[in-house]
Order: sequence, then structure tokens, then C-alpha cells
Amino acid sequence: MKKRNSLIILKINKKQATDAGMAMVLLLLLIGFFGHNTLYFRLAIPVLVMLMIFPMLFYPFAVIWFSLAQLLGIIFSKIILTISYVIIVLPVAFIRRLTGKDSLQLRQFKKSASSVMISRDHWFKKEDFETPY
Repeated sequence: MKKRNSLIILKINKKQATDAGMAMVLLLLLIGFFGHNTLYFRLAIPVLVMLMIFPMLFYPFAVIWFSLAQLLGIIFSKIILTISYVIIVLPVAFIRRLTGKDSLQLRQFKKSASSVMISRDHWFKKEDFETPY
């Protein structure tokens, strides 16, 4: 599958068409199982046989299936990143602001001519590298 700028993916090979056909069979089986309708079970069997004989028959479904996956990947990655930012980063920043911690020394930055960087004169020994933790 070639990465393109558009959402519609048209370069589908035989393996991807087979995978999309298997997804269609799985969807039919799940709908039949949860919907308590044996019609979907009866549809899944001929679809599976057609998939084994002519996998490229599922090319149009594969285009739709992989394009939908591309769209969902774009949307949900932004949603997941936003949720993780709101749940993890914002509370930590809020708590640090409430406690008054300033480990980066941002309040002292550019207040004087001296540097806020801490000079650490440490001579590493052999044991420091053997047990770094």
C-alpha cells in the first residue's frame, strides 16, 4: 500500500484485497452472531469461497476498507493525543504551579547576567558505568 496525501487509497494488491475480503467475512459472521440471524452465516460461506477463488473481486471493498482505516487513523490519533495531554500533562503542570516548583529555574532566567545552568563537576569512575541504575 503506497502512502498518498489523499484519504482514498487506490493501490491495492492481491494480499490486501484478500485481507479486506476476510474482514468482510468476519463482519458477516459477527453480524450474524450478535444479530441472531442465520442469513449472514449463509452469506459468509459463499463470500469465503469467492475470496479463495477470486480475491481481486474484493478490490472495491478493499479500497473502501483501507480508506476508512486511513481516515480513522488520522482522526483517532489526534483524539488520543489530545486526551493523553489533558489527562497527563495538564494536571502535572497544574500541580507543579500550585506547589511552586521551578526545577527549570524559569523565574531566574534572564534576571541577571549569570547563567541558570548548574555546573556539575563530577569525575566518573568505573563503578558508575557498571551499575548505572
